[in-house]
Amino acid sequence: MNILHLLSNSKWTERSEPAVDLALAERRLGARIAFVCGHWPEGAQNSVAVNAQKKGLDSIITLEMPKHFRLLSALADVSKLRRVVADFHPDVIHCHMPNAHLVAAMTRGSPRLPLLVRHCYDPSGPKSDLRSRFLYSQCTDGVVVISPAARESAMRRYGFGLNAVQVAEPGIDLARFSRERKISGSREGFGLRKDDFVVGIVSRIRQSRRIDIVLDAVHILAEAFPRLRVLLVGRGRRGSVEKVVKRPLLDMGIADRVILAGYCRNDRLVAAYRAMDVLAYPVPGTDETCRTVREAMASGVPVIATRMGFLPELIEDGVNGRLMDLAPGNLAEILSDMIRDQDKVTQMARRAYQTSQERFSTALQGKKTISFYERLLRGTAKKAPIS
Repeated sequence: MNILHLLSNSKWTERSEPAVDLALAERRLGARIAFVCGHWPEGAQNSVAVNAQKKGLDSIITLEMPKHFRLLSALADVSKLRRVVADFHPDVIHCHMPNAHLVAAMTRGSPRLPLLVRHCYDPSGPKSDLRSRFLYSQCTDGVVVISPAARESAMRRYGFGLNAVQVAEPGIDLARFSRERKISGSREGFGLRKDDFVVGIVSRIRQSRRIDIVLDAVHILAEAFPRLRVLLVGRGRRGSVEKVVKRPLLDMGIADRVILAGYCRNDRLVAAYRAMDVLAYPVPGTDETCRTVREAMASGVPVIATRMGFLPELIEDGVNGRLMDLAPGNLAEILSDMIRDQDKVTQMARRAYQTSQERFSTALQGKKTISFYERLLRGTAKKAPIS
């Protein structure tokens, strides 16, 4: 099977890496892959092309492919993409992000082979703006979504039959985060002690991510639990660390409780997860698939999160993590219970790891999408009539 992945982005972001991981998983299952993405200056370290090559993906084709629609770019990309299709003969064009969807539809023209599949990463399902309504209803043979709720939304909103919508949670590199893999980093490397209870945060530092909820909860518990610490992994725009973290910590008198690790890459990020007893995740960021939560679980770290978006799909309260209200008092209560019952934390950590192994494998995602393409190509995934 020939699969052409189309990503309308040039930067290595929370949307780019899952698209590359899926393409690699499908290639390992025997598919022939071509991957089209946006162009950045050659060698740019934050580009899709450079990072995809580091992961082992070849056959990368860079076009303009901007994240947002631009008429002249779209026309140029359609012209070049038609030549790619003529040379590669894809059975399926798998589109990641809205502009890729539009360019693929313009390239293919009237419905015929190759099949056009759209990957929707929104846990609430496909959007209903004018462009989406046209593309999903007129130019799409199948949809890959990340949750059963998104599947129901796609079927209800656009009349897809059950077999035309595939649920496939995004995969992650489980081996990378496994605690069985030896790395050089350690808890002590972050200035933490073995007897500390460490609450981790992995987040862009900005007010909208509600880091204040975690800091306020630690302030509430500081006197009762002298070994309670926060490991904050992330960066922000100029002045945001001072405004969102440092100044509030000084006002509360708990600056010594928080370690600012900055932006962690590669094994430094893996070491950061291993240093945590629990991850606090107050609100989802721009990545609606909550990759950070899935990485923590793959590292054997239970997660405390709110009931927003995709999070309740990932966390079973009291089993592999905890679900909280968006309030410092409720988080403080949950943390207090965890610190007092570390056997329960160990059980949740074990179950978080098991959940990751059962659900977050890139191989599993690849098998699901390959099977989905085959079903579409056999013509068994028809659209249901719209009532």
